[in-house]
Amino acid sequence: MVKRDLYGFIGLIVATILALVALRIWVYEPVTINEQMANQYLVEKDIIIADRSKKIKYGDFVLYKVDKKKYVGRVIAMEGDDVTYLYDVLYRNNEIVPEDYLKIHGHAEYYTEDMTIETLTEGQHTVIPKRSYLILNDKRTDLRDSRQFGLISQKQIIGPLTFRLKPISQFGFIDNGLAQ
Repeated sequence: MVKRDLYGFIGLIVATILALVALRIWVYEPVTINEQMANQYLVEKDIIIADRSKKIKYGDFVLYKVDKKKYVGRVIAMEGDDVTYLYDVLYRNNEIVPEDYLKIHGHAEYYTEDMTIETLTEGQHTVIPKRSYLILNDKRTDLRDSRQFGLISQKQIIGPLTFRLKPISQFGFIDNGLAQ
């Protein structure tokens, strides 16, 4: 009787470990925020979970890879969108999109160079093509995003950042600065 209970307990532990490993491999990707990824919502050394299964929305922070290096940026536009940045104003599909999340206390302004999808893709596209995204850093002076790498393909995206594990004082879902 005790031996059977022990085997059952060991089986339960093994099944739990296998389930956690499977979730880690196919669904969740932990990332430690580095200096390049950090902004006013994601602090250096935070541990955040990227969810591979979650649908990407405007304004989401996403983890993506370029040349085997991981980056974090904000989704500004998705397939089919026409985007223009002119004098620090974002126009998506000919409508002004407020970017209040960029306003940082103590800083008078931010700066995003004027651009369009056509200039980013060197005349190849006028709207964002299928399975591609325009991703920009909240630190707009850091050009390691779509401005340097071009449009980010769906294959490069690991997933949206959804949950903060560390520090424990901020444990919970990520605030991306957008009204929900």
